[in-house]
Amino acid sequence: MTSEPKPDTGYFGRLSKHLLYVEVERQIEDLLVRKRYRVGDRIPPEAELVESLGVSRATVRAGLGRLVERGLLERRQGSGTFLVRPPEGVRLRNGLERLETYTVHAKRLGLELGSRDLKIERVAAGLEEAAALEIPEGTQLARVERVLLVNGEPAAWMVDVVPEEIMTAGEILEGFDPNAMLLDLLVSRGVPITFSKLLIDAELVSSEDQVGKALKLSAPSAALSLTEIMYLENGRPVQWSRNIFLPGHLDLHVIRELYEVHKLS
Repeated sequence: MTSEPKPDTGYFGRLSKHLLYVEVERQIEDLLVRKRYRVGDRIPPEAELVESLGVSRATVRAGLGRLVERGLLERRQGSGTFLVRPPEGVRLRNGLERLETYTVHAKRLGLELGSRDLKIERVAAGLEEAAALEIPEGTQLARVERVLLVNGEPAAWMVDVVPEEIMTAGEILEGFDPNAMLLDLLVSRGVPITFSKLLIDAELVSSEDQVGKALKLSAPSAALSLTEIMYLENGRPVQWSRNIFLPGHLDLHVIRELYEVHKLS
């Protein structure tokens, strides 16, 4: 007896299925980062991924297939699936953004970055830096402070700190490019930063406080505050940054694909 063909679910059904295995692809990619898999490691088998992700084996296989096509994974007959290239950064939890420096963003948009009032110095870790970097207060840090220029205009006040055991103030002074980010220098010197945690907030900057004076504000201004911690692949924090962007200079967005909703009867 021939089985009945499945009814055609139409465009919306096909789209839903497509988005599901794309989402599974991203969940597996995030899993590789969170569990800190290394090149050559065998990843969990399909059956384990089916159980942990709560989707069908066919959907897991499709998601894995996309990662194989992208060159991140390799299937070996009789042995399993192995990591051959680490994911290039981590998406924000609720979106598709990747960890990239403002240098990369600016180049893509055809903008020119620069610096004003650049200070690179050796300082002792205060309470906030020590907590973020999980080090004792008073630990020696390299600190970079500046006003970021975009096409010659002040766009942000930036502070970056790293423990001197990672990179000294002297090494930063020697290698730092005022048209780039400290993260660019760290990665170029072989510091294996793989992911970050970012806190986004809004604040009012007074023309009389440190940031307002650095940005030469003539009146109070709303601003976007980004506080970020960069981590090595083993989970150790190695860079703490605080950036205050003036309005109109940073377009933050999160791309969200529909995955699950509460269905009404």
